[in-house]
Amino acid sequence: MRLFGIILAAAVLSGCVVEMVKSQKPRKGPVAEVGYIDSGGGDVRYSTQGWSWIVASRRTMALRRIKLFCSPLPFKIDDDVTRQDVDATYTSDDVETTLERGGQHYKVSKYHHIVFECVPPRTAQK
Repeated sequence: MRLFGIILAAAVLSGCVVEMVKSQKPRKGPVAEVGYIDSGGGDVRYSTQGWSWIVASRRTMALRRIKLFCSPLPFKIDDDVTRQDVDATYTSDDVETTLERGGQHYKVSKYHHIVFECVPPRTAQK
């Protein structure tokens, strides 16, 4: 039973590695007849390191985040790509300290990016 709890916790926590890199919420126009001025969209990324079932749960969590972000509008995936990203692990407080170490403060990892846009509902044409 304890092993099941550990596996369940690992599965739940694996989805926490999903992050929204860029986002722009959908914006409605000033009157209902205008509809949406900007349909919105963004970029979500998740780590591809780990077991395949953990990476699959991260993808599921990313798609859920996209759905919640665009809600009540549907979404469309524009690009689905895996690439290496470089992240700096320093904060503004310790910039001088970490820059003295050279390139060691950079972390290079493989991430899967999903670029999406929220799709406005079709207006009825008469």
